[in-house]
Amino acid sequence: MTEPAAPDLTPEEVHAQLGRLMASPDFDASARNRAFLRYVVEEALAGRADRIKAYNIATSVFGRNSSFDAQLDPIVRIEAGRLRRSLERYYLSGGRTDPIRITVPKGAYVPRFEVTKSPPSAGGMPAGEASGRPAAWEARSPSILVRPFEQEGDQSAFPNFTHGFARQLIIGLTRFTDLVVFGPETSFRGGSEADLASLRRELGIDFVVTGGTTLSEDRFGVEVLLVDAVTGRYLWGESYERQLDPRIILAVRDEVANRIAGTLAQPYGIIFANRALEVEGKPPGSLTSYDYVIRFYQYRRTFDPTVNEQIREGLERAIAIDRDYAEAFACLSLAYIDAFRFNFVNATDIPHALERASVLARQAVTLAPRSSRGHHALALAYWFRNEVEPALRTFETALSLNPNDTEIMADFGVRCALRAEWAKATRLLHESFARNPAQPGTYRLGLAIDHLAHGHDEAALAEAQKIRAPDVIFSHMPIAVAAARLGRRDEAEAALAEIRRLDPSYAHRVVDDLLGRNVHPDVVQLLVDGLRLAGLPVPSTSPAVLRNHAR
Repeated sequence: MTEPAAPDLTPEEVHAQLGRLMASPDFDASARNRAFLRYVVEEALAGRADRIKAYNIATSVFGRNSSFDAQLDPIVRIEAGRLRRSLERYYLSGGRTDPIRITVPKGAYVPRFEVTKSPPSAGGMPAGEASGRPAAWEARSPSILVRPFEQEGDQSAFPNFTHGFARQLIIGLTRFTDLVVFGPETSFRGGSEADLASLRRELGIDFVVTGGTTLSEDRFGVEVLLVDAVTGRYLWGESYERQLDPRIILAVRDEVANRIAGTLAQPYGIIFANRALEVEGKPPGSLTSYDYVIRFYQYRRTFDPTVNEQIREGLERAIAIDRDYAEAFACLSLAYIDAFRFNFVNATDIPHALERASVLARQAVTLAPRSSRGHHALALAYWFRNEVEPALRTFETALSLNPNDTEIMADFGVRCALRAEWAKATRLLHESFARNPAQPGTYRLGLAIDHLAHGHDEAALAEAQKIRAPDVIFSHMPIAVAAARLGRRDEAEAALAEIRRLDPSYAHRVVDDLLGRNVHPDVVQLLVDGLRLAGLPVPSTSPAVLRNHAR
């Protein structure tokens, strides 16, 4: 139903369509792909279509320098594919009745402008439904605008303090690669509140960060607010105050900025909690790709096996539609890893689950090499393939990519505890829970094991009781061990009853199971001794056999 009509269209008409497209919430392109589209459209309208080449796009849009070589750096080709898919999704949903269609045909980067004849609505259905899938699927990552921070007090001694704080906050937020971040430069385009509202609509901004800094003779303070960009409702606010020591002021400033970034953007953080409320109660047919990512993190609080299957099915649909959505690939990989390690699938499907997880993790890293979540999934895939050293190195990589991600910090801490690397385990785990008390209690397994190893049985029991994953054996194992060592027979027996419910034959395979999960032989011995004390009839195994088995 499309007629080629570029010669009949005026630049004004094309500009109007570009503005319409950019302002639509159904156009899900990233900020830099929006810039990509705007660049090629402007070049074409200016009569410079012959200059629309990979080199010029890379240097003008993506910040590559003059040494750019398209044969060595595929950035333009990859982003062009993503832009084409965003345009396709837009014209299947919100842009279905637009009078002009803008496309970027494959094989080149010169845009095409076409007049469309809108087809009749399919039985009066909304555009997204008529396309065969709900328009809600098109929505993806939340976006956040960091506004310029106000300055109070005499800042002449540190004239760049506030600007540097905002810059570090943006850096911290951008490490969460599933979040679209706009900085103060974008805010300056919207001077008045009306202009800012228009800017919010144009860019599809969900949240706004605002606040101010104060400097006094010996202290500095920061006040931060998170605002719902649509309703104007204040969602969160916090004040931070630190000693003003000129020798370390920049380090402390950056520490506060990173803490705020983590509080806002990490899994189980403020933005997650806000989006989770929106997802609750939605019927499956209306869930977006991002909604399924949110549901994945909700599921991981308890590791419910029935929910695991639903999450895998939903994320499989998500990646079939959003084939470049790295976060969805990573979360689906982690869901398959859970199915493997907790036996959530039939025995014959267990090897397939781990292989599928490994493939998905590598795809996530390929799609977004700077995304910490893809590396997190890859680290666990290595771990359960019994490739311990690559797993630990990949955890280090994931954490270096985003030091503010407390979930990766906590999971890495658990792995270190299982390997009896106590100092590193406790440092990672204590810091992760100090930064994000709302994260799942399942990571407290590492703290419980550390306390058991050092004879702190009361503390071990207290940590184990916070795990709260009733369908996972390792939620009950440290309770049984700690309670038995404390002489609390009823609590120990209740925990053993849960273990037997989950796996009636676990006593006969506990050693093999723990060693197969890369648990250090000393930790295996500690847990087996405790389970025997609790009353689980684990067959006798010598320490020498444990070590030989581990090797």
